[in-house]
Amino acid sequence: MLSDVCSNIVEQMEDAVVAIDSHHNITLFNEGAQRTFGFSPDEVLGKHLNLLLPERFHLQHDLMIEEFGASGKTSKGIMQRTRQIFGRRKDGSEFAASVFIAKTGAGTLRPGYAAVIRDISENKKTEDELLRLAATDPLTGAFNRREFTSLADQESQRANRYNRPLAIMMLDLDHFKRLNDTYGHAAGDKALQRFTTLCCNALRTVDVFGRWGGEEFVTLLPETDAEGAVVIAERLRKLVSQNMLVYNNQKISFTTSIGIAQYRSGEVTVEGPLSRADSAVYDAKKAGRNRISVYRND
Repeated sequence: MLSDVCSNIVEQMEDAVVAIDSHHNITLFNEGAQRTFGFSPDEVLGKHLNLLLPERFHLQHDLMIEEFGASGKTSKGIMQRTRQIFGRRKDGSEFAASVFIAKTGAGTLRPGYAAVIRDISENKKTEDELLRLAATDPLTGAFNRREFTSLADQESQRANRYNRPLAIMMLDLDHFKRLNDTYGHAAGDKALQRFTTLCCNALRTVDVFGRWGGEEFVTLLPETDAEGAVVIAERLRKLVSQNMLVYNNQKISFTTSIGIAQYRSGEVTVEGPLSRADSAVYDAKKAGRNRISVYRND
């Protein structure tokens, strides 16, 4: 009687329930599993569990099962970020899954396993989107100050460890208040977005670009000394000065002043280099704007 009740519960569960024998061949595949994976029971029963997993996870999953089987535990939840499990549907598409696994046939020489599997793709998309939003500036999509600082500090530690050059640029849009006053704040927002797009398209994949605040932006340049940074900065300066933004049938041009500073040996935080780059921006503006200034280390 109890066995019948358990079978009915398993069969009616919304989540997928899949059981395998000691050879990892599928012995149970409930209705939830059919909805989740798209297979019928006839297509999977007796087949190896790998049928339900992306190929690149076959070895990882086998090792995980062996590890769990050798442990003294009878059940285990698998949803940690470092051990993320993915399922494969009949159509070949994949989904992120949370898995609860339990041993079956306790006390036998060849125990099997049963797993409750839940498709968490939408949850993971939401989590990834929240992480993205927490790291980026909502207007431009560039890294925000907090994320830029974190990435810069990581890169500076690496540069110090391997004695590699590292430079930073501060970029400031010239006469931005005048642009806002003349064309409106919506046009100013468009200018900031266009500026971000121009910079991100022109920078290298290893470079880190962020919005520091207002019309101020920052760029970290790994494996780059001050002279190399000047080459990159000049490319950006020309690209921005040659750009024309059309907004509400009005042609809007803008330029940027760029300050460059190189990290000093032993510096592992962004404050010192950024302060020097900011000082260099001030020099560039004082010299007439739309130009580059390099802070020369003492």
